[in-house]
Amino acid sequence: MSPHDRPKRRAVRLAEIAAVAEGSILGDPDATVIGIASLDQAEPDKLSFLVSPRQFPDSLPATPGVVLVCPEQADLFDGNRIVVSDPYLAYARVSALFTDDVVAASDPLIHPAAVIAVDAELGDNVRIGPGSIIGPRVRIGDNSVIGARVVIEADCVLGDDCQVESAVTICRGSRIGRACVLSPGVVIGSSGFGYAPDGSRWQKIHQLGGVSIGDEVEIGANTTIDRGAIDDTVIGDRVKMDNLIQIAHNVRIGDDTIMAACTGVAGSTVIGKRCRIGGRVSVYGHLTIADDVTLAACSNIYRSVSEPGAWSSMVPAQPVRQWQRVVVALNRLSGRRGKDGGQNGDD
Repeated sequence: MSPHDRPKRRAVRLAEIAAVAEGSILGDPDATVIGIASLDQAEPDKLSFLVSPRQFPDSLPATPGVVLVCPEQADLFDGNRIVVSDPYLAYARVSALFTDDVVAASDPLIHPAAVIAVDAELGDNVRIGPGSIIGPRVRIGDNSVIGARVVIEADCVLGDDCQVESAVTICRGSRIGRACVLSPGVVIGSSGFGYAPDGSRWQKIHQLGGVSIGDEVEIGANTTIDRGAIDDTVIGDRVKMDNLIQIAHNVRIGDDTIMAACTGVAGSTVIGKRCRIGGRVSVYGHLTIADDVTLAACSNIYRSVSEPGAWSSMVPAQPVRQWQRVVVALNRLSGRRGKDGGQNGDD
């Protein structure tokens, strides 16, 4: 499909945008825009936003159709403006006005290539895409959208208004709240990594628990959440997860916590509410992270964190010879001796 063949986006009035953004209009409330563009790519039919004057480009390619701007920066622009207290938050709110649906409204509710168990219960206006498999005794709430090639195994429950995108697997007995978004490739309820030593071999511990996910949770592409060994793995309300995150069995994550890509959380760790976890953080097992903790990117968390605040264990990359000197200094601080520690016993 060429760009000229694509359906035109809906034009949105500034009055509607201002209501969603919770801002006030300086300009024409009946003017319309059809999308969002950054300031350095501004177009007359697009909305732009300015978070900080430091991000203001040297010149604008065109006058934006409307700009989201805070009161202190409103005079930087001519033309239509919507004045808000936090332009970035306002942009987040209005972005929903311009998104595309996963399944077009003209498509059939249930694709003929979907396979649905006879005892599955589907709510009103549920959409199921091609190649999806809905197992026995599954319950799906009203207005939920199931994309293509999704597998929902037996006894799973999904709340109203969920969006499950292509190639997601939801394993048996998982429970998902209302208004959740599962991006492509997500796996919910896979078997946890549990083995008991048996001499030189390993005996598998069968994972008998499930996964319980709260309301308004968003999970990024190819993220995996393992089911519990005995009790459930639990994800609280409004948790937001980026792509490529691994949540091991029996982990519990509190409400409103956000996690960036490539983070891994080992088994039976409890993470509090409103935590902010940067990319590629490693959290060891059986730890407790307090509420309102920020973990900087690449941190290696091997002890519990009992107080709120920002924590980091990252060592930035540096030239090899400089890094070798740092290792020598660290070993001296710890009292190590010998060639591997960089000390010869005469220091």
